[in-house]
Amino acid sequence: MIEYVKYNYLKILVFLLVLFFVVMLIVYLKDKKNRNKLGFYINYLAYKLGITKKISRSYISKMQFRECNEPLVELVKHPKIFHNNDTLERPVLLRKDVAKKLYKVADSLPDDVYLKIYSAFRSRISLYNAWKEMEDKLAKENPNMNRAELLDLVNTKVSSPKVNMGGHDTGAAIDLSLCDANQQDLDFGTKIKEKHKKVHLTKEQEDNRKMLKNFMKNQNFVNLPGQWWHFSYGDKIWSAYKGKRNGAFYGAAEKEFENIGYVSVIKTEIKSVNLNNSL
Repeated sequence: MIEYVKYNYLKILVFLLVLFFVVMLIVYLKDKKNRNKLGFYINYLAYKLGITKKISRSYISKMQFRECNEPLVELVKHPKIFHNNDTLERPVLLRKDVAKKLYKVADSLPDDVYLKIYSAFRSRISLYNAWKEMEDKLAKENPNMNRAELLDLVNTKVSSPKVNMGGHDTGAAIDLSLCDANQQDLDFGTKIKEKHKKVHLTKEQEDNRKMLKNFMKNQNFVNLPGQWWHFSYGDKIWSAYKGKRNGAFYGAAEKEFENIGYVSVIKTEIKSVNLNNSL
């Protein structure tokens, strides 16, 4: 036995070290929080390496955040920003720092390019109504589909208001495009909100997507993969794609309470604002 150990001590040492780390990993993964943490970073690494195109929604929904209670503010007029009145919820609101950054993006645009906002803060009731409308529509189109399959299909089309992904209900996300002075969108290959459509982009379309992304990225916005129009700052999606599991600081601006419905929990400041002072 002594002779065996003498001539194989390196192999034994390596075996013991591996065994030690395996035991420690098993102990670590017994805690559900640790499993979620490890799962997220594996997901994030796979995304950064290009193995996956996006981070799993299940991990984004589990992201940690500390609400900073920054108020929602009404977006005031800006010479380089247009509003798409058919899709925007009124009043048009964003968190204060998000609005500041958006105005800085607008200020940095070339003379012949403008921003066009399609969606900003969305109330929980409007999110629910949109989800229910899609559910009813798809139920009529697929009468033989069971309930579970139907809900899965609905969730691929519209975000469920019950899933805490962060986003428009936080006031930290915005859907927008670049357009010309006549409010005509530049060519992005697909229309805004046109999901799950595989297209071969022309160089012009690719350049337009890159231009929008770069202007927003310069103000620390993050683009949601698969949706060239969706950007956010400070919410769970932003935190996930920054690789900061505990980095979000904007949560839902409204909460649902039993027998009460949706109640605003974040103060809203609706007043005229001096653009020169950037809110």
